Amino acid sequence: MNNQYQRQFETLLRVRAFGDKYSDLFPPTSLSGRMFATIASAITELSQYAGTQAAGFGLARESVTAKAEAREILRECLVAIARTAGSIDREHPGVVKKFRLPRKVSDGALISGARGFAENVESMKEVFVAYEMSPDFVHELHAAIHGLETAVQERTNKKGRQIAATLSIEDTMDKAMDALYRLDGMAPNKLGKDYPKLKEWELARRVQKARVSKSSEPEPSDPAVTVPPTAA
Repeated sequence: MNNQYQRQFETLLRVRAFGDKYSDLFPPTSLSGRMFATIASAITELSQYAGTQAAGFGLARESVTAKAEAREILRECLVAIARTAGSIDREHPGVVKKFRLPRKVSDGALISGARGFAENVESMKEVFVAYEMSPDFVHELHAAIHGLETAVQERTNKKGRQIAATLSIEDTMDKAMDALYRLDGMAPNKLGKDYPKLKEWELARRVQKARVSKSSEPEPSDPAVTVPPTAA
């Protein structure tokens, strides 16, 4: 969770503790009691989603490294074939035109270019081997293509897991904060003139604001209960 969500989460923890402490005032059957229950449930869900999100971040970083390595392996295969084709072109003019490196640097362009290399090289494998390419170079090319395709797909899957967790956090937090804002009207009504409890509620439900520079615009304040200074 980012800093704003973390501050909201800490507020939810305090509000849940307040609801537990004064559960006799907010029974589960009441609307206010159900709002406290919504917040308590959201805390459990947010903790789970945050763990999934953190794991997703780690997996996404890992997949970036794996994809970069797969790209480099495939690029090296293409460079070797293109370089050798340049030599073969001395004997078989026009060959080099069939093995030009992709101009675009995207994964898709690299894979498409590699497939073109694989198709064009089939009829000339023996010539390339005669120019000291490995006898298994075509197999290695296909393996490198498959390696990058797999790495790209895994990267997409792992990033999707991270995004899904982030969206779940946002949705759950929205529901919890909606319950909190609804309690902003109900809790003070229930507490009446019990000023110590009103002050306790105000401190519990307040969302701390991030520090901003003097040149920054101040953030709007959250709804808060006004408690007389003579609360006692």
